[in-house]
Amino acid sequence: MTDTTDLSYASASELLDLMRRRALSPTELMRHTLERVRKVDPALGSVVRLDPERALAQAAEATERLARDTPGSGPLTGLPVLVKDGEDAAGFPTGRGTRAFLDAPPAAHDSLHVARLRAAGALVIGKTNLPPMGAGVHTANDAFGTTRNPWNTALSPGGSSGGSAAAVAAGLVALATAGDGGGSTRVPAALCGIVGLKPGRGRIPHGPSRTTHWPHNTVLGCVTRTVRDTALHLDVAAGHDPADPYSLPAPGVSYRQAVEAALSRPPRLRVRVLRTFGVADPRPPQFAALEEAADALRAQGHQVVDDDAVLPGAADFPLTLQLRQKVLARARLTSVLDTFDARPESFEPWFADALEQGRTVTVEELARYWEHRARLDRWAAGLFDGHDLLLTPTVPCPAWPAEGPDIAAAIHDRTIPIAYTSVFNDTGHPALSLPAGLADGLPRAVHLVAPHHREDLLLAAAALLERSTEVRHPAL
Repeated sequence: MTDTTDLSYASASELLDLMRRRALSPTELMRHTLERVRKVDPALGSVVRLDPERALAQAAEATERLARDTPGSGPLTGLPVLVKDGEDAAGFPTGRGTRAFLDAPPAAHDSLHVARLRAAGALVIGKTNLPPMGAGVHTANDAFGTTRNPWNTALSPGGSSGGSAAAVAAGLVALATAGDGGGSTRVPAALCGIVGLKPGRGRIPHGPSRTTHWPHNTVLGCVTRTVRDTALHLDVAAGHDPADPYSLPAPGVSYRQAVEAALSRPPRLRVRVLRTFGVADPRPPQFAALEEAADALRAQGHQVVDDDAVLPGAADFPLTLQLRQKVLARARLTSVLDTFDARPESFEPWFADALEQGRTVTVEELARYWEHRARLDRWAAGLFDGHDLLLTPTVPCPAWPAEGPDIAAAIHDRTIPIAYTSVFNDTGHPALSLPAGLADGLPRAVHLVAPHHREDLLLAAAALLERSTEVRHPAL
């Protein structure tokens, strides 16, 4: 094993290269990973399920495969990964971030997403925390408690993929799965100083599931520490599956190759910088990160244009978000209806109230919601007229307190955290949060958005911008 590589903060690509060269075995990496979780995670609460014995057995099998140079070893062979507890991973209960499913039996099958990671050789070691069914930007529940930010454990990592983001930022694993219905991958990535990709709608298939994700704004993805690792994940995870009829065909390109090609021969991009959408008021550190990113792109020779387009219905944005949450509550209620009707008291009280709101959605409200979505589609299409990419803040504020008498007030006192992210869940565009240095010891981030089906362009641009950012890790 190399003496010069910090295994805790090495990228997935670096770890895989070490294992392919037999400078590190999967068993050695797994032992390091499990010890890191044991040592660091009690202060964070990011990992909610762990099976060390099974993880070590899987690592031993991977070690033997690599030692024998077994044909067909996948691109992720030997890499420990964590799975957000809203997705099924065979052998682990799926708690969905709520006490209502705390005693759920182990899943019999993987989700399509997790199955693809395993088929590529990844070793699923456990599950990460989330708010109840991903309903929120703050990761806490009555089953597993509150997850904390590795940069400052008095603060939140955001949500809903807060457990995954905290685990990657803290050096527990190099890659964890995530999901994004309004910013749930990008917001915690921003607050934890890592890379968070929301692929375009349908790029990674959902399911198998007994109900369809009918609002079509929730997208599966990952959090990592580098753009290359994010591209590696997408190469493995993307592509159509019949179980999800809305999933896209295989992209026909390698995202890793797109990143490498851009780094060796950078394209010239036309970038539109958007600051507020008419609904957000970014704090000075977040605003400064945006300006520095725009300047870095200009210095690389890209055409950068300032144009702060205003969201349709910006004056009513808070009311529109309330309507959006009500419609999404109906979708969540549909997926757990039998459990909720049988024992509503088993859910967290505030979440039970939110689910109950899903019953009250009227036809008129659904019509208003879908009309708003149509206006957003037209608005977003216009933003890319003559431009390759959009650049915005990811979040308008730094992390908020992890605990307190009124977390909701503490969060929204810092403006609406999903002001920049939720719109692109509704339109379906691929978007990515990229670390942009620190301010007052906390991560800053910027947000890149690409046209439909152009994750290759998005990742290439993110890799170019990543080169100008100093990599920092929390001291743990």
